[in-house]
Order: sequence, then C-alpha cells, then structure tokens
Amino acid sequence: MEDIIKVGNGGAGIVGFVAFMYTKFNEVNGTNYNFEWYKSDTEETIKALSDGSIPIGWPYAIERVCNAYKDNSETWSEPSYIFRDHFALVGPKTNNANLPVLGGSHPHASNDEVYAMFKTISEGKNNTVFLTRDDLSATNVLERDIFKHVLGRYPDTKTDAWYKPLTGDKHYPDTTLEVSNEKGYYTLSDRGIWTWADPDKKTNLQIFCEAGDSNPDDILLNACLAVVLKTAPKAAQEFFKWLSNDGQNYVETYKLHGDRLFSKAPSTELFPCKDC
Repeated sequence: MEDIIKVGNGGAGIVGFVAFMYTKFNEVNGTNYNFEWYKSDTEETIKALSDGSIPIGWPYAIERVCNAYKDNSETWSEPSYIFRDHFALVGPKTNNANLPVLGGSHPHASNDEVYAMFKTISEGKNNTVFLTRDDLSATNVLERDIFKHVLGRYPDTKTDAWYKPLTGDKHYPDTTLEVSNEKGYYTLSDRGIWTWADPDKKTNLQIFCEAGDSNPDDILLNACLAVVLKTAPKAAQEFFKWLSNDGQNYVETYKLHGDRLFSKAPSTELFPCKDC
C-alpha cells in the first residue's frame, strides 16, 4: 500500500477543509492517493517541512512563509497562494471593553477601526482581558503585530495584565475559543473555527469584526500558502500543483452549516515568493 501523505495545517484541518480538498482532488482526477491531515499550527508546519517530517504543508502569512522559503529553497518548491481565511475579533457579549457593535453575522470593519478596537482592549478597562495562544501561530503573530501598531511595542504576557497567555499544552484555536467563552475574554479567532465550534462553546461570545474580501490589504485577511518538498512523493507533488490551478474552483464551494469559510487566492498573487 502507498504511504500516507500527511498535509500539515491548523484551523483549516480542524474544520474539515483539508480533507475536503484532498478528497475533491482524488475525485476529480480519478486518483486514490492516501492523504491525511497532520494537525500543526504555522510554526509547527514550517518546522515539520524544514526537518522533512511532512512532505506538504499549508502555513499562513505571506511574509512569514516567504522568509522560511529563503532558508529552505534547496529543499522546498516555490510556495503557492491557495486560499484566504478570515480572522475575527471575538469577545464577551457583556462587552466590558465597550467596543462598537457593528451587527450582522460577518461584521466588517476598516483597518483603522480594527486598530482602534485593539487599542481599546489594550487599555484593560473594566477587567478587559485579551487571551493569546502565545505560540507563534499565525494568529498569535498577527495579534502581536496589531498591538505593536497601536502601542508602539509588542504586548507582554509578563507585564501586561490585560494580555493573558493560554495555559496547558493545547494551544489550538478551538481551545482558545472555549476558554474565552468560559472566562469572558476577547481573542482573535477565525470564521472557520467560529462556525465549526459547538454552540455551547460560544454562548457568551460575539464577533465584533472580521475580514472582508474586497480589500486585499485587509489586516484581518489571512493568506494560506501551500509548500511541498522537492523530494515529496508523486501524490503530494500533483496535489500541490492542483491546489493553485483547478483546485481554486472548489475553495469557495466548501461550506459549514451553510456558511462559506474561505476565499480563493487572488489570481495575481499565486506565487508571492517569486522575488525571494
């Protein structure tokens, strides 16, 4: 039997999208390759690709992936942009930070409005707390960058009482959402995890803002790139090529509870690391 091809990713795997895409790949190409989702956040995905323990991965954030590609260009094929995720700032319905409530199931805010919300949270008024995964995941890196923009420095879990790290060994987005729900914390999640989560894991929370699709520079849009090892098996190589070609036709067909989770990659940026 052919070896199982592990596909490294975090949130998109949790919500079933990784399995949907490799199942669709086999279906439309008439192949029967053996794939499985390997649960890993972006930091773990890049590490696993770098040490060769997985043949293909879907890490997030263009600059971060391209920088990793520079260090691994001898063993990695050039990364390709495969879809866009939508980050969401969620928090308690009590709204002790007194953030503006935009309304709707997918409330969109401008970048300036997003920065203003994070600035308000960082003031820590009325026992406001932001829960961080503190794990160098794509979510953690983005939230830190936003706070740095509004504070002039990175937040510090040791000195900023309003910035609390997730404890324990489960630093994944589903756990973060569950703890935020229990404790009444604000946190950065994403449309996929929010839609996928059991209703009783978010009863005390609401979405204050999330990414839209119209502005490619939306601060809350999360680019996902595919990376494959040059030595990867044929199945992984073919799947990698399909993702940025015919596979784009299926990205926006995936829905959970009737809600579309992801957007296809911008056609002008399919290979964003070409100038690395």
